[in-house]
Amino acid sequence: MPDGDPLRLTRGLEAIIDAAASILAEGSLSSTFDEMARALETIVPFTSLAVYATQDGVPFLLPVFAVGRYVEETLGARPPLHKSIAGRVVRTRTLVHLEANGSREAIYQVPNTPDDEPEALVCTPLIAGSRVLGTLNVWREGAVAEFAPEEVELIQRFATLAALAYDNARQRERLNEQARTDDLTGLFNRRHFYERLGAELARTRRSGDPVALVLLDVDDFKAVNDAHGHPVGDGVLRAFADLVRETVRGADIVCRTGGEEFAVILPGADEDEAVTAAHRLVTAVREGCLGPAGALTASVGLATAPLEGDTVAALFRTADDRLLAAKAAGKDRAVTGR
Repeated sequence: MPDGDPLRLTRGLEAIIDAAASILAEGSLSSTFDEMARALETIVPFTSLAVYATQDGVPFLLPVFAVGRYVEETLGARPPLHKSIAGRVVRTRTLVHLEANGSREAIYQVPNTPDDEPEALVCTPLIAGSRVLGTLNVWREGAVAEFAPEEVELIQRFATLAALAYDNARQRERLNEQARTDDLTGLFNRRHFYERLGAELARTRRSGDPVALVLLDVDDFKAVNDAHGHPVGDGVLRAFADLVRETVRGADIVCRTGGEEFAVILPGADEDEAVTAAHRLVTAVREGCLGPAGALTASVGLATAPLEGDTVAALFRTADDRLLAAKAAGKDRAVTGR
């Protein structure tokens, strides 16, 4: 291993200080990770980097970011807490530095990556306050599989900044999530509904790709609250939200827009797909045995863009008019414009 280089260490520490402002200023978690990797690459060049996160009560680490070699394999792996270097680092809160000629017995081998390629690894804990958030893993693979002592120290110092940036970004994302989420059902709220519908319609105007809007209303919900009380009504709304979420596609955006009113945005759904989805939702609610008597139903109104408008106001008005028509026609049905 090369001797330490005090001048390089000093310059590296200065670079970490210079990088702090730009890393901490990033808004999203993904951009924070990107800036962290970019900054460290200029201080300690590497071939691969990954961030692993701890999860309460879970016996493995979750990869939340990777760059360099074997990114797909790294993001698909789950290093066990008790059988991996990263797990040991979390448990002991202590950095581990392994060189290419060292023992590989304790290394968790990422599946589908070479097991005979020389690699040096520096794995250091990410600690914020008293909490271990996870680990920062930095590799040099191949012919350059070696870290000098001052590089190891720089990675350790950098991890202090990385942990703070990671923790701040996670808290910002948590607050943003709370701002756009309905407390009762966990669905997106009315504010996010309008923002996302506007964004999808802007995409439609640019590309011509379709988007559909389904508005749902729980039939006779007031009677549930009047007869059984609001706690029972809240339970019905939560069950209704879960059922809608399970019925639609994974890419669809399910929102609670107020009271017993819900909406689903279907990106990319053409008219045939949207009509099928609307009727499927009505059937799912009817067969879902919701409510104290197990007989709640829903009314649905559908509108599609760009065929029936490409603005939020126009699409919402059409879907809402059809929802009201479904109510007037006897409820428990979808009015789709066909």
